[in-house]
Amino acid sequence: MVALCFSWTNVKYVLKPTVTLLIAWPTAKGPSRAVFIGLLLSALGDTFLMLPDQEAMFIPGLLSFLAAHILYITAFDIPLHVSWAVAVPFGIFAATMAANLYDGVEKEDVAVQIGVAVYIFTIALMAYKAALTQNTLLIAGSLFFCVSDSILAWDKFLVSYPWCEFGVMLTYYAAQLCIAMAYVPPNEAR
Repeated sequence: MVALCFSWTNVKYVLKPTVTLLIAWPTAKGPSRAVFIGLLLSALGDTFLMLPDQEAMFIPGLLSFLAAHILYITAFDIPLHVSWAVAVPFGIFAATMAANLYDGVEKEDVAVQIGVAVYIFTIALMAYKAALTQNTLLIAGSLFFCVSDSILAWDKFLVSYPWCEFGVMLTYYAAQLCIAMAYVPPNEAR
C-alpha cells in the first residue's frame, strides 16, 4: 500500500504478487487444494495485469482470476441450492454491474465483453455460494471481492479516480486474506 501511495512502481511490481503468494503459503497444507491453487492463479493474474502491455494482458489476467474464483466456488464446501433470500441480492448486484459497465465494455473486443460478463456472473455466484456456507470469513472475502472488482471495473471501463488503485488493493488483499484464513489448518494459524 505504501508503494502505491509513493508511486514506487518497481516495488509494487515485486510486492503485489509476492503478498498474494505469502497469503497462499499457509493454505498449502490446508483442507482445500483449490484455495491454494486459486491463490497461485491470483498471483499470476496480478503479474499479467502489471505487465507493460496492459491491454494485451487484460484477458490472460481476467482468465487467471476467473479460474481462481471458480476454484474458490468449488472449495466452498456446500451443495449448491437455491435460496432466494440470498440469490436475489447477488442477482441484483450482477445485473447492476453489467448495466453500469455496459457503455464502457461495449467499446471493447468481443473477447473482453464476454469475459467481463462471465466474470460478473462468476463473482456473484462465488458470493452467493459463500453466503450459503454461513462462514463469516468466506462471506467477508467474497463481499470484499465484489467491492474490489467493482472498483477495478469502474476504473478500467468508465471513470478513473486517483483513489481507485488503492481501493482495489485494500479490498483485494482483504478478500484474499479472508478466504485464505478460512482454509488455514488450525496448527498453521498460530
